[in-house]
Amino acid sequence: MDIGKDNLLLNTLAKICEVFRDNRMLCGLTFPELVTCHVVLANDSMNKPTRAKDLAEALKVSKPAVSKLLSCMEEKGLVKRERREEDRKAVYVVLSEGATRVLEEQKATASVITKQIFAEMGTDKAKEFIAAVDHFYECYKKVEEKA
Repeated sequence: MDIGKDNLLLNTLAKICEVFRDNRMLCGLTFPELVTCHVVLANDSMNKPTRAKDLAEALKVSKPAVSKLLSCMEEKGLVKRERREEDRKAVYVVLSEGATRVLEEQKATASVITKQIFAEMGTDKAKEFIAAVDHFYECYKKVEEKA
């Protein structure tokens, strides 16, 4: 692949990232806060507790960075950190009711924005886009496994 095509992929990725960093889409959260909330929510739906260590892995950042992030999120009333009898060393993260409300607002906002974008794109182009992104991700995972 020549450098022009490499830059095209990076430029496309930057444009997509810009959409997901839109303040309307984030509903007052920073991008790491939003991802943290979604990781905790996903784990909750599987009855799996979320440890700070799990967030560090999901966000691909250090444990001290997660600690700083969680401190900011606690100050905003989004999460609580707690220790449990079965594992007093581990720090578990729990969403607050405030975070749950923000996530519901974010989901509704994202839905409206997505519908508007897809209406602008047209149904066929929107389906092609989703299929292409899914295919790109599947190929990426295959390449990642070989690395």
